[in-house]
Amino acid sequence: MLTGKRIILRAPEREDLKLFHKWQNDEEVMTLARSMPDHVKSMVSIEAEMEKDLKGEDPEVRRYMIQEKSSGKAMGWSSIRFHTWARRYHNADLGLCIGEKDKWGKGYGTEVTKLLLEEAFEQLNLHKVGWWTFAENKASIALAKKLGFKEEGRLQDQVFFNNQFHDSVVLGLLKSQYDKRPRR
Repeated sequence: MLTGKRIILRAPEREDLKLFHKWQNDEEVMTLARSMPDHVKSMVSIEAEMEKDLKGEDPEVRRYMIQEKSSGKAMGWSSIRFHTWARRYHNADLGLCIGEKDKWGKGYGTEVTKLLLEEAFEQLNLHKVGWWTFAENKASIALAKKLGFKEEGRLQDQVFFNNQFHDSVVLGLLKSQYDKRPRR
């Protein structure tokens, strides 16, 4: 469990299944979370995905529920997905989704990302973390840059949704850059 000022990042539990189903069937949430509106997922398919997490069967990803301390309610999920190309865990991609829309724009994403960065660099001793989004997701790009990520490239017409192609933006943060950044 990772603990912040207003949130806790905890392991997903079976009780979270209905919330996952709600969020993953919300077109707006999933467009921002995954750069694609894959918003027609059955409870059975989400349950099968979650079962792997509950059993710890996927060593390439650490998933967390984002839980508000004051209410005790889950508001989204986040992850650290390891790159295993060299069969070592040196790099990973961070991901997060605030599924409860009434929590958007209130600084929760910043707090979640700070906790994930602390875990990635200070506990897991990763060399680099990445951040992927689509070019029009200005809030995601601004959040990453605010926390020290640098844009490393754009992949032209990488994702397709809403009847058009969109560029993907790739950002990265090295441990050495994280260590030098001012603490807020």
